[in-house]
Amino acid sequence: MHRREFLSAGLATAGTVAMGTTPWAPALAAGDKGYRLSGPYTHRNLAVYLIHRGGRNAGPAPLTLGEAMRTGAIRVFETGNVQELVVNNPGDREIFIQAGDIVKGGKQDRVLTVSMIVPPNSGNIPIGAYCIEQGRWARRGREKVAEFSASTARLPSKAGRIAMMERALPPESGREVQSGREVRAGVGRSALIRRSYGSDRQGLVWGSVRKTQERLSSYMNRDVADRRSRSSLQLSLENKDLAAALMDFEKALGGLPDAHPDAVGYAFAVGGRINSGDEFESAGLFRKLWRRQLRAAATEALAAAGSHNGKPPASAQVAAFVGRAGAAAAVSKAMPGNMVLITRETATSLYTEALRGSGGWIHRSFISVE
Repeated sequence: MHRREFLSAGLATAGTVAMGTTPWAPALAAGDKGYRLSGPYTHRNLAVYLIHRGGRNAGPAPLTLGEAMRTGAIRVFETGNVQELVVNNPGDREIFIQAGDIVKGGKQDRVLTVSMIVPPNSGNIPIGAYCIEQGRWARRGREKVAEFSASTARLPSKAGRIAMMERALPPESGREVQSGREVRAGVGRSALIRRSYGSDRQGLVWGSVRKTQERLSSYMNRDVADRRSRSSLQLSLENKDLAAALMDFEKALGGLPDAHPDAVGYAFAVGGRINSGDEFESAGLFRKLWRRQLRAAATEALAAAGSHNGKPPASAQVAAFVGRAGAAAAVSKAMPGNMVLITRETATSLYTEALRGSGGWIHRSFISVE
């Protein structure tokens, strides 16, 4: 495992949020106090870079969705609408949901598309979702059909996450569907999406699920699809052989946040290509979520084994990418649960930032569309 460090002037952040009478409004960028990027920390074709910030350990971290669902602290309900679920927090602690979290059960397994804090005694709050289990629309085994039972994984697909982040963009963003394919007006569209998955974003997610299953099955020389529901990505991610294959990544990289207590996020590259990353409001929240992030990144690395084998990018290159993504022109939108969503896009990246209504940011996510 190797690492280097790079000092940056900082990620741009949404400081003043100008909320207009329309759903979307300009968001002004403000300077940040800076961060330190270390890495790469490598294992096989996966390279991880940590984002370090001082002074972000105050107060207890909120419950994660996985913790809350294990203890019954949150309920996630089926609505009958493939692209929307409802969450309800009847307790007295905040619960953090991260875009890309998978929920198991209901009429179909889903992936949640936005990051948010579900406040105590929240009542029912709608949340966007995509289906990641094509075909089923009924009870599976002994699971409840009206609600979801667990959240143990996040979406391990760059193409799927691009589709989710594009859904968050305002209509005037310049991304549109033309002649049966999705294009990026003015600058050309990511060949990854255009070549592989079709036009509608739910179709993109389904296509990314199939490709992930196919590539994992090829790498492991055995079918990871589960007989209970062959299209279910969640059940594929529960495959015992896959879990065993991921243990090497866990042993090599699982302890990174413990060794770096000021780390609040990460970026990663697969086979020498920058993929994506996430930053959280506190080091405590990052530590809680790290192993879930690592499993998703390592699953992508296994699925890409043999396709790209380049040298890990230098930390300065990764820092420059993250800086450009976070400094792009931004718009804001009021969201359910007294949240605000900031979106930024460039020809090579998408960026989202989830803020409390009071203005403090909770989660930042960025992804390369190249």
